[in-house]
Amino acid sequence: MMNEKKIKAVIFDMGGVLLKTADASAREAIAERFGVTRRELEAYIFSSDSSIQSEEGQLSDVEHWHNVMRHFGQPVGDYIQLYNEYFAGDYIDQRLLDFAASLKPVYTLALLSNAWENARTLLSQRFDFLDRFDISIFSYEVKARKPDARIYRVMLERLDAAPEETIFIDDVQENVEGAQALGMHALRFTDSDTVIAELSGFLNHNQ
Repeated sequence: MMNEKKIKAVIFDMGGVLLKTADASAREAIAERFGVTRRELEAYIFSSDSSIQSEEGQLSDVEHWHNVMRHFGQPVGDYIQLYNEYFAGDYIDQRLLDFAASLKPVYTLALLSNAWENARTLLSQRFDFLDRFDISIFSYEVKARKPDARIYRVMLERLDAAPEETIFIDDVQENVEGAQALGMHALRFTDSDTVIAELSGFLNHNQ
């Protein structure tokens, strides 16, 4: 039975869970400047073939953002200015991060995120949170992105844990289902209060 083994590790997604957008005005301004809706802008930035290829380590972050500029008919140049503008309204949910960190040393704390190439470097320049995790894996580093089973298996190997000894939190249902398909416990993130309550209850039950 899955519940017979105690939980050894808690794994968090990043974007939409720990890293959130508090102020979308910069994104709205970029979309207006490009002559598109914010939804159209975000769809290409996050869901296009270019984005997926960069998340899988097949395309550099520079190439992806140059593709963004070309796609919207903008001059191709140094993408960092556009990148910084686009993510200007993002912040780390400190309360959720502190809660996650409080789970140590009882549990190994891990971060598992789909991310464009070079994300580790760029994130470290903007935020200081990666060292709170015992293990962090970005999709481009292992050439596989959620919900591909390969990325979960890499995480399990690095954790030295069986699937049923882990619990994973993600805001995307297909990523939750991908983890569950391997036998991992998983929770769908909706908001911080709910996930803290649900995760606390689950861990208390599985001590």
